[in-house]
Amino acid sequence: MEKYRLTAEEMYIVDLLFLSSPEEGHSEFLRSYLSFSDIDLRQVLVNLQNKQVILKSYKIPKKGESFDPETVEFNKNFLNSYRKYSGELGYEFFMEYPSYGLINGSEVPLRNFAKKFNNEDDFFFAYGRAVSWNKEKHEHVLELIRWAKENQCRLLNMNIADFVISKTWLSIEDIKNGNGAMAFDIMTEL
Repeated sequence: MEKYRLTAEEMYIVDLLFLSSPEEGHSEFLRSYLSFSDIDLRQVLVNLQNKQVILKSYKIPKKGESFDPETVEFNKNFLNSYRKYSGELGYEFFMEYPSYGLINGSEVPLRNFAKKFNNEDDFFFAYGRAVSWNKEKHEHVLELIRWAKENQCRLLNMNIADFVISKTWLSIEDIKNGNGAMAFDIMTEL
């Protein structure tokens, strides 16, 4: 990623553009940022095009023209570098996640993602997307997994793919902070 020499603002716009993609469907984050920021979006898009992040064939709207973030076309080489970066995050996450757990007294593998993803690259990319390719958020997720292991939090007793898709680390954070734990007494409920 260093070869693109992106500024923090450019990287942030790239992240917001990815979130605005049809697959993610969260253009509200970009709109919100643009509503309170004094950023010259056109100039950032020109810079991204000059740095070969956005394709030269993408027509950057002129001042006053409407901007549709879903139409931004990224350079395939950049996307491969971006995926490689998310692969590194995904691999670190994969290695931190417990390899097996005990469910109903039986050992079960927890790092199996084959039912949801075609290969580990797809899984690693999905994890990178889940943490918005944000290194700080990634480190926080790893910290929460370590805490859950140390405190025998049973929320880790699930398939790694389901953990990522459902962003279960948010529930672990709630428990760590003393929030969100629901206790049910079956005998009382009956």
